[in-house]
Amino acid sequence: MQRFLRIKKMIGEISSFSKTVVMLGVLMMVCFYIVGFTAYIIAPYVPNYFGAMSVFRGSLEAAPASLASGMIAAFICDVALKSRR
Repeated sequence: MQRFLRIKKMIGEISSFSKTVVMLGVLMMVCFYIVGFTAYIIAPYVPNYFGAMSVFRGSLEAAPASLASGMIAAFICDVALKSRR
C-alpha cells in the first residue's frame, strides 16, 4: 500500500508538460489498438486478407512501443525542465 501512495505522490510532482506527453503516449497506444482490431474485424471482407492481418500484427506490436516511448520522453522532459529551475 505504501508503494502506491509513494507513486501517487511522485506523479503529483512531475510537470504538466510531462503529464501531457504521457497522456499522448497512452492515446497513441489506444489508437494503435483501435486500428489493429479494426483491421482484424474487416480482414475477411477485404481483397487482401494477409495485408489486413499484417496491419493487425504491426499495430499490436507498435502499441506498447508507443507507450514506452511516451514514458521515456516524459522522463527526459521532466529531468530537463527540473534541471533549469
